[in-house]
Amino acid sequence: MAFELDQAKPHSIKKFEIISEYADAWARKILGFPKSEGIVYVDCMSNSGYYWDTDGKVVEGTAIRVAKRLNSLAEHYPGKTVNILFNDINKEKIDYLKGQIEGLALSNISIDYYTMDCAELLNRLNLNTIRNRNLLLVYDPFQARIHWDALKKYLNFWGEVIINHMVSDTARGSKTAVKPEKIAKYESTYQMPISEIIKICDDREKLDNTVQDIVKNLVKDNPREHYLASFPFYNRNNGLVYNLLHSTSNVEGFKLFKKTAWNVFGDKSSGKNTHGQENQMAIDLDSGSLVASNTDYKCLTVTDIANYVYEKYSNKGKIEINEVYRDLDMHPIFPSEGYKDKIKKELKTYYSVKEIKENGKRYFVF
Repeated sequence: MAFELDQAKPHSIKKFEIISEYADAWARKILGFPKSEGIVYVDCMSNSGYYWDTDGKVVEGTAIRVAKRLNSLAEHYPGKTVNILFNDINKEKIDYLKGQIEGLALSNISIDYYTMDCAELLNRLNLNTIRNRNLLLVYDPFQARIHWDALKKYLNFWGEVIINHMVSDTARGSKTAVKPEKIAKYESTYQMPISEIIKICDDREKLDNTVQDIVKNLVKDNPREHYLASFPFYNRNNGLVYNLLHSTSNVEGFKLFKKTAWNVFGDKSSGKNTHGQENQMAIDLDSGSLVASNTDYKCLTVTDIANYVYEKYSNKGKIEINEVYRDLDMHPIFPSEGYKDKIKKELKTYYSVKEIKENGKRYFVF
């Protein structure tokens, strides 16, 4: 091997899991839709497909995981196309990835390999060739470099875009940036002067909110409704390393991404170590109900979803259950899909909420 595999920390392996799990679930939905002719998966920075973990073991990265999953899935949808585009500016990594995938003999999918700057790749791709097929674009740089001009048409396209926002790079490097190209990188990513970036660089949540605002601005003229989720990834010391953003105009994709992230994180909104404090309960002196006493807004749980529902709807006395689920469908963090039974259980356990049926509709009674 002409190069050394990169190391993947535990939080990066979680990222591999989320993206590959989502790609699989997304592909199943799209390929199962009768009018769909297929899917296109684009990985702008695919790396070599394999990494060393912190124990010195080789682990599969996103590229290998996705290729294997989509190949297995495609077998069940004959006549529908599954196209994958892998790109990395490092030719040695792409050559290694190509060799590894060829050794897997994945015969049900079509894969093209590129070695160019990701912005060049995105500018070259012709979205007109993807009609009647859905697109999933993964933009995963190892530093805080986001090419908004190249991403804009994809953010406004009928598909899904996943962006890895490396806040740790900005927090660490923006203050000491002196080379013009490095300053330009940060200014381009955050769409503001370096002096303004330095003012907020110690607040990693504010950095992420800035990126989210840029995405919202880029899609504001799109007539379709737009949905944006962002999930944080923490290292072993609970330092925020990056945020994984999911952007789409398809509410089903939005619901599915939230469900996938919560599943991989173990029914939580992040992998932050809360040291068990999320399990500590207290009695609400007004209602006499048990409530979570240590809500961590950086690592929310199903109990927090139940608290949200109770606080928002309990004064109504009775609310149609589907109305609650529609609310959660639109929520930027909380899932409804895949979590309805767990939410009901939490509401019953901690707030004695009952479920009744009237005139063919189901209601929560507080």
